[in-house]
Amino acid sequence: MNRFFKSMFALFVVSIATISITGCKRGPTVEEVDTRIKALLEKGVPDSVVADAKIALYNVSTGQKTNNSTLIRKYSDSMAIGIEKAEKWYNEAMASYKPYLENLKKTIVEKKSNLSGLHLKTADSLLAICDSFININWLVQAKVKMDKLDSIMPVLLDNEKKASEIKKLVVGNWIDAHILQAEDQPYKAKSIKTFSFGKDGKFESSEELVGQTTPYMKEDWKFISWGTYDFKGDTIILSINREKCPKQIFTQLWVKENKWKKDVKPTYDSTFSEPKIESITYKTLKEEFKKR
Repeated sequence: MNRFFKSMFALFVVSIATISITGCKRGPTVEEVDTRIKALLEKGVPDSVVADAKIALYNVSTGQKTNNSTLIRKYSDSMAIGIEKAEKWYNEAMASYKPYLENLKKTIVEKKSNLSGLHLKTADSLLAICDSFININWLVQAKVKMDKLDSIMPVLLDNEKKASEIKKLVVGNWIDAHILQAEDQPYKAKSIKTFSFGKDGKFESSEELVGQTTPYMKEDWKFISWGTYDFKGDTIILSINREKCPKQIFTQLWVKENKWKKDVKPTYDSTFSEPKIESITYKTLKEEFKKR
């Protein structure tokens, strides 16, 4: 039998095997099942739900590529049954998820009425994502996000309570001034850090160092920052929108010449379109700074 007839015979065997599997009723093609699996995954159906259909799809596809009628016959029914089961799971999930999400959203909205500031922003952000999934009927993803939001609501409420306890205590002027001096060394430097928190949610901070910090280095610099502040629990979140450096001078000892040489760095006054985010806990503020 020449190569042409061998190839034709192999294709004939595969065709007969496919017909014998599906009978008179045509089953879904590899392309159709692949498209249906992708559609389910895009809607958030877990991989475990479509696993059987994907395995069968792979084997049928391999059988077609290699002209293996046994492989096609073995997995074609499994492919059809697997995708039908996955789609049935999705349809049943949709029917149960809609009332579930509606009830859970009502509960969450009631709870978040007790939140403010960054805690409320976090809840609103997650809820907006849930709503966007619900609007396009991607209820599986919506449930995942809604369950996540529900699970962190106790944390947000607890953080709200912590923040409410320290908000009034933070307002005012704070300073940390001390001398930096290495043990058994004659040189020293003075460090000054300040925070000024206003009732309007704005703050100003500064950090300054003047003096000798090593046997070979003297420093004289200052940085001032402005912005707004908020709370995450007992942590103060600083959003810096302006930073100024009125001086930064470094004087280094050149040992060979036994001379101090000054290096004056450029000063600046910069604003930021995207705030720089820094933080300090109330515990640290209270322990390291004095309120004036």
